[in-house]
Amino acid sequence: MAGRPPAQPVVARADAEAEQLFYTIMMQPVEDPYPLYHQLRDTAPALLTGDGTLVLSRHSDCNAALRSRSLGKGDEWLKLQLKDVSKDDLRGVMELMQQSMILTNPPQHTRLRRIVSSAFTGRHVEALRDGVTRRVDGLLDRLAERPGADLMTELAMPLPVSTIGDLLGIPEADRAELVPVIHELGLLMEPASGPAEINRGVAAQTHLATYLGGLIAERQQHPQDDLLSRLASTSDDALDRTETIATALLLFGAGNTPTANLIGNGLDALFRFPESRRRLTEDPGLLPSAVDEMLRFDSPSQFDVFTVLEPHSFAGTDLKPGQGVMMMLGAANHDPERFDDPDAFDVARKENGHLSFAAGIHHCLGAHLARLQAEVVFGRLLTRFPKVEPAAQAVRHPGLGNRGFDSIPVNLVA
Repeated sequence: MAGRPPAQPVVARADAEAEQLFYTIMMQPVEDPYPLYHQLRDTAPALLTGDGTLVLSRHSDCNAALRSRSLGKGDEWLKLQLKDVSKDDLRGVMELMQQSMILTNPPQHTRLRRIVSSAFTGRHVEALRDGVTRRVDGLLDRLAERPGADLMTELAMPLPVSTIGDLLGIPEADRAELVPVIHELGLLMEPASGPAEINRGVAAQTHLATYLGGLIAERQQHPQDDLLSRLASTSDDALDRTETIATALLLFGAGNTPTANLIGNGLDALFRFPESRRRLTEDPGLLPSAVDEMLRFDSPSQFDVFTVLEPHSFAGTDLKPGQGVMMMLGAANHDPERFDDPDAFDVARKENGHLSFAAGIHHCLGAHLARLQAEVVFGRLLTRFPKVEPAAQAVRHPGLGNRGFDSIPVNLVA
């Protein structure tokens, strides 16, 4: 942050107490992990675990690691699962996802991202605002008719499914039945998932890959004005079939759950901080900064993990190819060296350099789209129903890979 002295360098080191705390955070997700992040960052901001993984929890270190070309994607997801799960199952998952931009490095990553990036530019996304607004109003109308209905299942999940579904060209009649499949797919992102959860995630990936593969085959024969048709097109940059399915799966999966969790986490923050809610209700011009603060305050993804690609010195230690580097994004977003009063929720916060969309070449492709949907949701919600209130206790989803809520019952009150 401007005017603040740079963070002092730290040296990565082993620390048995800090390592136990790290595994507790990852394996036993709690309602409020942020005090534990502070404890981890204060104890060992650059922790070397027994298996050689470097765990970073300061904003400056996480930001530098995300942007380092010596780090990238490899087999880090095989190492990430902390329970005794089948590596063969995980390898099967990775064989597909390693053909998408989420688990590739340049030049393959560059080629894959270039093919789809134009659909997610700020200008292109802004053109979707009117359509997203109409859809949000329709979902709010239905919610208002059912006091106590669940905002997550009735608005937060259906909205991004429809928005990314429109972009890709997913038939509207198929979308509702795909929502629970997407939810199951998210289990693959949780380090604490055990064999049963991993198997459900694998089944979900198989189901979606088969479904999308069928749509892609149809688009090859009968192209339409949608992103699936572009992915399936024949050109010099054309993807092979596996790359096409993997990219479509990534866009559909990553375009849904994180945005739904942004909406749920954001509403929870407004309920918990009524003064910020009042300010936002009275001044809709704060919506862009409010959405970024929602992303910082309770990020839908609490960590990212890379693999060392080449010998590299970082945090005072020499890293070897194959080592894992974990960036604790939730901790970085609450780092007092970067943010004033980081545990406060301030909808007017300036210079909000959160890392919730990562950084560097793997910065989230759908960042503009996620922000737009959240801006529209909270703009329309607080305009039409400024006295919206909880109808019952919300139920949080126990995870860090996808931090959010399973349900938030609400009463929409004008």
